[in-house]
Amino acid sequence: MTILDKSCVCVCDRLYVCVMQGLKEVLDAYPKDGQGGVDLGGWSIAEEKDGYVRYEFKSGLGNFAKFFNGNKPFVDDFELEVGDGFASIRSASRVGASDFSVNAKRINYIAASLKAKGWNAEGVKA
Repeated sequence: MTILDKSCVCVCDRLYVCVMQGLKEVLDAYPKDGQGGVDLGGWSIAEEKDGYVRYEFKSGLGNFAKFFNGNKPFVDDFELEVGDGFASIRSASRVGASDFSVNAKRINYIAASLKAKGWNAEGVKA
């Protein structure tokens, strides 16, 4: 038996299944209307398979998106992969060279949510 945090006790032979479950709970609780001025267009799960999930986060339709992205929200990919002995995340913009720290804000929000559940989750520099 492995205790991952205060709310998750894993009684399976594949630890990554329990880790993925805990991470998905935090991600699924991410506000649909965004947070901290980012992800105002919401998010959805785009792909999911054993040990992997990809979310799509959308910006709001501010003047920047209207002018530079054809009146469509910007879309960022947030990928989470968990295997035996590792967990990795990737958050990246699909368009442009700068994201105005949107991906870092998203990762830091998720890291803070994991810390609140008792996980050792470090954020990133914005």
